[in-house]
Amino acid sequence: MRKIRQVQKIRFGKKSGLLTAFIDNQEFETLDPFVLWDHFEAKAVVKSTGLDYHGHSGIDAVSYPVTGALKHHDSAGSHVTLASGDVHIMTSGNGIIHKDTMTPQNGRVESFSLWTALPAGDTEMAAASSCNINADQLPLVEEDDSTTKVIIGSYKGVTSPANYSIPITYLDIMISPYGIWHFVPQEHQTTGFVYIRSGSVYVSGSQLHHHQMATLHKSSLPIEIRTGQVAARLFVVLGQPLGQPFYASSQSVHSTPDNLSKATQNIGTLLATRK
Repeated sequence: MRKIRQVQKIRFGKKSGLLTAFIDNQEFETLDPFVLWDHFEAKAVVKSTGLDYHGHSGIDAVSYPVTGALKHHDSAGSHVTLASGDVHIMTSGNGIIHKDTMTPQNGRVESFSLWTALPAGDTEMAAASSCNINADQLPLVEEDDSTTKVIIGSYKGVTSPANYSIPITYLDIMISPYGIWHFVPQEHQTTGFVYIRSGSVYVSGSQLHHHQMATLHKSSLPIEIRTGQVAARLFVVLGQPLGQPFYASSQSVHSTPDNLSKATQNIGTLLATRK
């Protein structure tokens, strides 16, 4: 039997309103470099919903709306409307403020948010920036049992056009019933998790159902995912640990208290300009 990466823990998330969060501050070292994975979902929505201007620093924030449109405005000069399947990457650096509004599609909205910490030093305190990647720019890899969209990073020789601050792999995957999905990640991307959007799967003998996350044991071993009689839609997210300290507020993560303090002051200044 070939060796594959094992499940460390199955997570159910913490639900607050329309948002379910799966990573909290106490788990940053375990899931380094990942500091947030949120699933936002609502049905029977009759009007747009979202957050007014607020700030972040020290992170890369990836927004991925899968149902509905996401209108994004930020202090780095990005003013875009993402259609379903588009991706927005916001590098917050020494501070950025933004607001996001989701418009329903047939009464539904659904999106995913991924944050990773920025490398300590100049990178985490650099000027903020944003970029947008349209859905038709993201490559699809068709296999016998699956279709894999490469959001960030590479999969079996196919690379996303997205530029990212650190080495990660972010994949959106559909697996047919009684299918097998097998992947050998880059050697140093030892941290990872699997999230089930719909259906159910088996990862190294552990069964996962929709809206569950499985964190994986740190390893460079391959990942193998199987389905039973039901097809599945899921995400696989992998990254190279930064190996640095984490100091966090509710919306920012830095490697030192001093950098966190400076960036928080900068965010306050940016928010004051909105008044």
